[in-house]
Amino acid sequence: MSSESSPTSGPVTVPVPEPAAVAPVDIEFVIVADPADKVAAELVAYVQERGRAAAVLDMFEAAQLFTLSVANGRATVEPALPMLLRLPAPPAPRTSVDAEFQFNECLAQLWAVATLSPAPVINRPSARSLGGQASHSAALTAMRAGEHAGSAEVFTSVYPEPGVPEGGGWWVQDTGALTTSQWPDRPVGEGPYRGRWSDPDPAFEIVVVLDGRAWRCTTVDLDHLDLEGRSLAASARLGLDLAAVTWRVTADAENALLVNVEPYPGLEELRMVWPGFGPRLMEVLFP
Repeated sequence: MSSESSPTSGPVTVPVPEPAAVAPVDIEFVIVADPADKVAAELVAYVQERGRAAAVLDMFEAAQLFTLSVANGRATVEPALPMLLRLPAPPAPRTSVDAEFQFNECLAQLWAVATLSPAPVINRPSARSLGGQASHSAALTAMRAGEHAGSAEVFTSVYPEPGVPEGGGWWVQDTGALTTSQWPDRPVGEGPYRGRWSDPDPAFEIVVVLDGRAWRCTTVDLDHLDLEGRSLAASARLGLDLAAVTWRVTADAENALLVNVEPYPGLEELRMVWPGFGPRLMEVLFP
């Protein structure tokens, strides 16, 4: 748009926003995440301590860093850098049409780059999904992972009353606030809700998986349940290289039921398995 002048006003200048800063192209590893992501900061620091240049980029910066071209039916990604994706969720309320357009364009660019790059990409997107086949529904996730043996699951916009008992306690989660309480207590939040039967005093074990290796977060004697092997199989069926797999162990410790698969493990889980996870991360990123 050009500047215009009128007899009653001076020149009108339309401001052009400054482009977002992009990390230098000599970096060797990129984590795409919110700049405030503590896991991303910890992983980058670990990689840098081992002599590799690494950076945390938000989705907009990462989309500008890479160039994707297609010629003669062949896609080329430059630079071809190892990546780990911890993409934040899109903003719930629409701020503006322009902001939403920019978000979607950057997401599409990054999705294509991460899918087609010849470099290692942890939790590489598929043609259909950014987070593998993991779902907000624990029952659906378990079914896709080949581990469906739990109780029925209910999703509703109103606080769900318990139905026919399938366990010792009816647990209700507010899916907006991600808070959970046992009936008749209500979780903090305004819904919608997810309800499921579980033990009144459940015991859990978490297994962290990274590219064919798995580590339990505790040293409790549960070797007979083969949670590492089951977690690897479940993650593979879900299309995930990296995940924190949560199991509910029965009261007699004779079985374990899959209750959650998180493609973006938290810092607490990773620190519990860091002696194995850290070296494996370097092997995957820099083979």
